Amino acid sequence: MQHSLLCRFQGALLGSLIGELVSYHRDPGCGNSVGRKSLQFAASQSNLGSPKFSAWSKIATCGIESLIDTGRLTIDDWIIRCRQTQPSLLELKGTAKSSEVAVSTLHLALFFHENQEWLRQSLVQAAAIWQVETHTSAGILAIAIAIAVTLTDTLNPTTLMPHILSGLGTEQTVLTNRLQQVQTLIEAGVDLETTTTQLRRPPDNLGNREDASDMAIALAFYCFLYTPEDFRLCVSRAVGSGYQTPITAALTGALAGVYNGINGIPVSWRVAALKLPVFIQRRQLTDQLLAIWLGVYNQNQINGRYKQAAIAAPDIIQRR
Repeated sequence: MQHSLLCRFQGALLGSLIGELVSYHRDPGCGNSVGRKSLQFAASQSNLGSPKFSAWSKIATCGIESLIDTGRLTIDDWIIRCRQTQPSLLELKGTAKSSEVAVSTLHLALFFHENQEWLRQSLVQAAAIWQVETHTSAGILAIAIAIAVTLTDTLNPTTLMPHILSGLGTEQTVLTNRLQQVQTLIEAGVDLETTTTQLRRPPDNLGNREDASDMAIALAFYCFLYTPEDFRLCVSRAVGSGYQTPITAALTGALAGVYNGINGIPVSWRVAALKLPVFIQRRQLTDQLLAIWLGVYNQNQINGRYKQAAIAAPDIIQRR
C-alpha cells in the first residue's frame, strides 16, 4: 500500500514513541499484555508528571532538531543540544548498544533514505559518538535498510530479510545468524516464546556470548514481520517478549509505523498519545524534517500546504 512520505515519516517517528510508551504504561492488571487502554492510561498519568521515555528517544529528538536547523548531520551541534536538554545525556557517549543507537538515529534513516552511501556514512558517524563498539554497527544499518526500502515502496515483507542480509554483506555474525533465524521462524509460524528462546542461542562457532543488542533488533524484525499490517499486534508482541522491552518496542513501532503510515496506528492510541506534549512536539518536528528534506530553507515561510501535496520518495510518483 502506498502512503505519502509525510504519512510514513510520522508513522516512523511517532510509532517509535508510542511503542516505547506502551512498554512503560501497560493497562493496570494486565501484566505483560497490552490492552486497548494502554495509551489512555499513559495519557491520564501525564498529569502526574512527564511520561517516561528512554534517554535514546531524547537523544533522537535533539538529533531531529539539529538536522532541521543545520540541514545536515552535524555531530557537534547534536551534542550541544543534548547538553542543553539534559546534561546527563552526554554521559551515554560510548556506552550504547547498537539497538539503542538505532532508536536515536531513526531520523537519519528517514532523511538519507534515498542515498545509500550518505545513509551509511551518517550512521557510522553517529555510532562513533554513542556506541560502545563502533565496529558492530550492522544492526543499526539493518533497521535503516528496512526503513529505506519501505519509503521507496519496494518493501515486500516476505523478501525483506534476504534483502537486508544482502546489504549487510557475506560475513557470518551473531546478528546475521539471528536475522536468518527470524526468516525461518516466521515462515514456520513459530510463536513468540519459542522464537525468543531460539534467538537467545547463538551458534557455538560464533561464540557463546549473548548479545542483547542484536537480540533486540532481531526481535523487533520478528514482531514486525509476523503481522506487518497490524501496528497494535506488532507492538503488543514486542512488549510481550519481555526482552529489552522499551527498545524492542520502540524499534518495532518504528518499523510498523513507517510501513503502515501514521493512519495505520490505532486511532485510540493516536488520540491518547497526542494529548501529551512530547508527542505534539515530535509531530511538529517530523513535519519540519520532511520540509527540510524537500528543500525548504526558511522554516518561517512554511504554510503547511506541502502537507496536502502527493509527495513520495524519488521515482515513486511517475508522469502519466
